[in-house]
Order: sequence, then C-alpha cells, then structure tokens
Amino acid sequence: MSIFRYIIFGLLILGLITFGKSDIDARGIILLLLFIINSNLRFFAFRNRSAFVFISLILEILLSNIIYEHYGGIALFYFIPSIFDGVLYLKDKRALIIGLIIYLIIIFMTKDISLEILTLNIGVVTILFFISYYIKYEYRQKIAAEKLYFRLKASEEKLKKANMELEMYADSIKELTAMRERNRISREIHDSVGHCLSTIIIQLGAIGKMAKKDGEIASSMAENLREFAKAGLEEIRMAIRELKPVEMEKYEPIIAIENLTKQFSKLTGIDVNLGFSKETKPLTNEQFTVVYRVMQEFLSNSVRHGKATKVKVFMNFNDDQLIITLKDNGIGTDNLKKGMGLTNIWERVGELGGEVEYSTAKGKGFLLRVVISLKKEYIGEQYEYNQGFNSR
Repeated sequence: MSIFRYIIFGLLILGLITFGKSDIDARGIILLLLFIINSNLRFFAFRNRSAFVFISLILEILLSNIIYEHYGGIALFYFIPSIFDGVLYLKDKRALIIGLIIYLIIIFMTKDISLEILTLNIGVVTILFFISYYIKYEYRQKIAAEKLYFRLKASEEKLKKANMELEMYADSIKELTAMRERNRISREIHDSVGHCLSTIIIQLGAIGKMAKKDGEIASSMAENLREFAKAGLEEIRMAIRELKPVEMEKYEPIIAIENLTKQFSKLTGIDVNLGFSKETKPLTNEQFTVVYRVMQEFLSNSVRHGKATKVKVFMNFNDDQLIITLKDNGIGTDNLKKGMGLTNIWERVGELGGEVEYSTAKGKGFLLRVVISLKKEYIGEQYEYNQGFNSR
C-alpha cells in the first residue's frame, strides 16, 4: 500500500505537469506538500485513530479541490488515497460519508468537462470503492484467522499441560498401586511364610531332641513337618500366582514380539505394523524361540537387503497352527539365493514340524509365510517370559 501511494503521488504530479491550468508556483508547491504530508501522516502515524483519519480525509478533499481549481491535473488521482484510507481505516458509516463527499466533489470538479469524462471518473471511483471494501474484507478475515490460530495455539498448550498432568497423575496412581500391592504381598509373605518358617525351626529343634530318645516319635514329627512345609510352599505359590496371573502367560510371547518390533522401528525408522488374530494361544519355549528368531531375521533382511521402509506382520492362531505372514515393501529380487538366514529359518521351523513359503519379485518386496504346528506332540516346556517361579 505504501508503494502504491507513492505511485499515485507520482502520477498526480505528472498530471499537474501535463494537464496543468498554470505553472506551479511557491503557493502550489506548499499546497502539494501539505497534501502529501497530510496523507502520509494519516497512513503511517495515525491510521488507528479514527477521528484523526476522518479530519485528515476532509482536509485532503479540500486541498484536492483547491489545487485542482488553481493548477488542474487529473481529478481522479487526487482522491485515490482518500478512497482507500476512508474504507480501510474508518467504520462503515464514516466511510460512506467520505465516499459521498468524494462523489460530490468529483462531480463538482468535473462539471465543466464532457459527460464521458465525468462518467469515467465516477465509474473508476466506484470500482476503487469496491476494491477497497474487498481488501478490507480480506484483511478482517486474515485478522479473524490469526485470532483463531492463537486461540487454538493456546488451547493446544493447555491440552499439552493437561496431558502432562494426567500422565503424572497416572504414573503416581500406578506407583501408589504398586506400592500398595507390594505392601499387601509383603504382609502375606510375613504372615504365611514367616509363620511357616518359624514353626519349622521350632519343630526341627524338637525333632532333634526327640530323635535321641524315641526315633519313632521323631519320624512322625518329621512327617508332620513335611506336610506343614508343603502347605507353606503352596501358599508361596499362590502368592506368586497373584503377582503373575495364569492368563498372562499366553500374552507374554506377544508382548515380547511387540517390544521387538517397537525397538526395531525406533532404531531403524522403519514402520512395522504388527497384528494378531482375535484368539491367541500360549507358546512353548521352543515355539516362541523359533517365532522370535524368524521375526528378527526377516526384519534384519528387510533393512539390509530389501531396503524396505514398511513391514507388515500378522500372527493368526488357529486351532492347531500358528500362521505368521511377513511382508515388506522392499526392492525384491527375481533371483533369490537362500543364504544362512533363510536356511536357519527353514531348519528351525522344520524342527517343529512347520512349513515355510516365500514369494518375491523385483520391485514387489518380499513375502514370507511360516506355519508352526501347535499340536501336543510338539509341545515342550511352557515358555516363561520373566523366568519366574514355575508353578506346575
């Protein structure tokens, strides 16, 4: 807008030189400087003061009329800054008053000129008013968008803060719950195991004394003590089962595989999408080891050889089979040579009576399908993720 104003001032002076009624004297230069200074003060210094803008525009219209009457020029160029400033910096009522005054002054200044020039001036002024109102509308939309943006930004910051507080609250609740559970388990162990061990110590002392006098009584006491110790051991097992529910066992291999894919994705930046069937089943130690190694090998090959960016894995548990489908979006190949990694996969899966299939082509990635039997003849020692107490 500032560049546009100086262009208009230049055209105004050019109009005075070209179509002037008389030569510009000292008085004309002073009036022209007053016109330019008034316009610039209004635009650069006081455009946010509505009253000053209104008075400045009235003064500019009067100066335009005086300069035009004495020195001529092109009438339209006198009012272009007034039109834009009146619409942009005044409220609608005052802007309409300034517009009406400009229309009347234009008609008065060009009354002695032809009707075509008068019509052209009024038409151009009308177009300038429409352009000014459009600019004002766009400016208001921009301001509204900025306000909305900052409101959304503030809301986002509040949500982040609330989220952090919720996370801290959740962590504190989790810690408090764990602390209460530890206290409960410690009380259980103190009451049951402590009582059991104390009784065993007392009974062992008694057995030692009785063995010197009557071996049969000592033997009977030892048998009773053995039964008591078995009962105590069962209480310990119950406490451990409470710490680690039986239902959790079938999900532990899945949790371990999820951790593997998350860690792999974090280290390499590759997007790994892991899915499971609705029903899952517990895996033996041997089965889980094979599944884990197959996953490791496939992910590693996808990075090193396939140059993949995405990997999809789905584990489908059937009645007597686990079907694992692994697919990447790597470069693929038309001439696959089975290396040590694929050979190990074949051998490991084969030991469990499973099957391996693959499909690959250049530009179409790599697809691996592994089928592992879950039948009883292949079930060995049940896998335990945390290597905790086995309560079989």
